[in-house]
Amino acid sequence: MASAPPPSVVPLPAFRILHTQAHTLARLGLFSPSAVSRPGKSNVSAIPTPNFILPTSRGTIPHITPDIARKHVDIPAVFVSLEDFVDKTGLKSPVAQSKRKIRDYISLLPPLANPTQQVPIFLSPRRSCPVPTSQPNSENTVSIVTNDGFRQLPISDYFTLVSQLKDEDTVIVAPVDLPLLISPINSVDATRASKPWKHIGGNRVRKMVTRNELWSVSTLKKFAAQNAVIVPLLPGISVLEQAPYLDSILKVEQATAVTDGNVKRRIDGLNVLELASPFIPESYEPVARAPACDPAHDTTLTSSRTVDFGILPSGVRDVLRLNLGYQSGPHDVIAAVERGHDLVCGDWITATTDAGIAFTFAISGNPMSRPGEKVAIGISLWENDVYATDLSPLSDECECYTCKYHHRAYVAHLLAAKEMLAWTLLQIHNIHTVNRFMRAIRDAIKDDKFIEIAAEFRRKYIPQLEGVTPGGGPRVRGYQVKLAGMMTDKKLNESPFQNFSIVN
Repeated sequence: MASAPPPSVVPLPAFRILHTQAHTLARLGLFSPSAVSRPGKSNVSAIPTPNFILPTSRGTIPHITPDIARKHVDIPAVFVSLEDFVDKTGLKSPVAQSKRKIRDYISLLPPLANPTQQVPIFLSPRRSCPVPTSQPNSENTVSIVTNDGFRQLPISDYFTLVSQLKDEDTVIVAPVDLPLLISPINSVDATRASKPWKHIGGNRVRKMVTRNELWSVSTLKKFAAQNAVIVPLLPGISVLEQAPYLDSILKVEQATAVTDGNVKRRIDGLNVLELASPFIPESYEPVARAPACDPAHDTTLTSSRTVDFGILPSGVRDVLRLNLGYQSGPHDVIAAVERGHDLVCGDWITATTDAGIAFTFAISGNPMSRPGEKVAIGISLWENDVYATDLSPLSDECECYTCKYHHRAYVAHLLAAKEMLAWTLLQIHNIHTVNRFMRAIRDAIKDDKFIEIAAEFRRKYIPQLEGVTPGGGPRVRGYQVKLAGMMTDKKLNESPFQNFSIVN
């Protein structure tokens, strides 16, 4: 029997719950990736939760260069996918040949406001809203979409790449076996976002459980001693069906032998893959009063699209809950927080920026709204006839760089001219707006007022982007188009050129 580890090497939990909101599953917490490897000696920012994580495109925040991000954007954490960097040559790809860690490889710089604190990185094999693949996974490979087509990435190669690229503060997201041909959701189009999971048969469920058990246990054994590790809750199947998988990953926690000064640890978080959106089913009513039963099992807080955290094994109830599913706006974020999610995916922020829309919502309310009148959560600056001479900031309550130094007319002009600076200024503003929104949610949970502010927000704002007409966007990134036989004739961006013979 191994001796107990000395106190100096016992890692602290990466996630701590600081406060829970009465009558909902909302909770206030703190996620510290560095607590795993260097307790009390962190140079990576802790993430106050609830919060959002911003997906990157090839390691870069869309529309934002690293120097602009350092100066003008406050980002809680970034999500980096290896399929952005790996091509058909596998371990001969540039990222595999580089001797740099992933933070240096993507030039992620600490913010100027706090240069001693690095931005946390979540490293995953696939993107947050993965493009469906043409080939299924196997026990030894995960199917990915690279820059030069589909390929099967051996799990051993994934582990090799992670070992080369990670530092001791990188958060490792374990691979997940997604069912084949699930529609990706990376658009502001709410009709696409409402598509449910296709039916998953019993044989497919068994394969998902077996593969994820194998992959997650291997990830924990290889990396949990030095890094925070996030393992998936399987999408589309009940918690009871994946009980064997959860039991297996919890057994890793029981290994406490000291190896080279490190301690085998339990998991630090769950990747809750709720890809269907919105979270609010048609029968859902906002929580405005105390439920009659335990909130963990309250039917007003759960649906067939959500995970009932109350029936999870006790060993995984108090870990970080990372939701990499797609949210289509702040209403979905509030619903996710209401159901106990700690980190939500920020794809919807970039999708809104792509559409030329500036957020104007806030927990504090919109002074332009009248009692009983709902207002939109943003404005479309493509409406040049409305904003061409508007010298007001994008939002009167905002103090971001864009609102301090530029006005609506200027951004509208940039959009009309298809200048890339337009989307840069919009992204700075939209990220700042969501940061302020999440801070207000955390304050409300701390003060036990989350139920009231959630109900007030729903009464005040039109759901998602209804009533806002998006315009054209920037050049579409390759993984944003439909693949695997799902192409349509309609282009996402209309051509700026016409046939000369029909101009007149």
